[in-house]
Amino acid sequence: MPLTTVTFACTTSPAQARDWVAPLIAREPLWLSVIASNIKALIADPTRYDSPRWWVARDKEAAVVAAFMHTPPHPLHIGLATPEQARDLATVLASQGDALPGVGGVRAPAEAFAAEWTTSASTVRTVMELGVYDLPRRPTLPFAVPGRYRRARPSDVDLTDGWARDFHHAVATAGSPVSTMGHIEAGRLGLWEDKSGEPVSMAYASVPAGGVTRVSGVWTPPEQRAHGYASAVVAALSDERMADGEACMLYTDLGNPTSNGIYRALGYRRIGDSVTLAFG
Repeated sequence: MPLTTVTFACTTSPAQARDWVAPLIAREPLWLSVIASNIKALIADPTRYDSPRWWVARDKEAAVVAAFMHTPPHPLHIGLATPEQARDLATVLASQGDALPGVGGVRAPAEAFAAEWTTSASTVRTVMELGVYDLPRRPTLPFAVPGRYRRARPSDVDLTDGWARDFHHAVATAGSPVSTMGHIEAGRLGLWEDKSGEPVSMAYASVPAGGVTRVSGVWTPPEQRAHGYASAVVAALSDERMADGEACMLYTDLGNPTSNGIYRALGYRRIGDSVTLAFG
């Protein structure tokens, strides 16, 4: 039986999805950041994902109250929903014979979706547990780090693409890593150079959607770690983005106390948890 009185609508058009979720993005830009940035990317490049879909839930007054997205091969993403709304969508999709590799998003609705999905369809396992962080004020680097920050240049792309592949494999995300050239051309990929001028760490920031940018792709080669380079590049990139009027957020693996400590020391604040669950 449905737990809510919402109705669901689905679209494969990123432009229509943008129009549907615009009120939610305006109200909760941080929690809708993943959906908003993917819509923006797919409007610019419709070939980015095969067969993307978006769903919204509408209440009795036809107002959009929840948003969901599926961009294969990634799991279904819950942008904003109550556990009951997520469970009802799982019921609808299961009844239609839909095939999903998993679900991700804020912990409570993602787990509710998975619980309903797996009652009749499959087993579930936890792939990743992430902390969701925002940055309420300009970051502060709590210690001196030798070297300097600079934006990556097109001539850096072989290096940054290699690091992006290393990052992708380390976090075991679905799909293939996207070239970093787009981030470089947009001026949104930062490098930290050591005293000799050698790049030793990188991070990039998504194109803002709803005024929010996600800092990601933070990577320091193993042989360059334990020098504070990751802290330095994240602090510098975040400060640069906030100086341009953007709000910063990031996700970090809850199983990695080092990265969580780094971001808290810079001023990032944990505001919630996100999970990725795989169906088998």
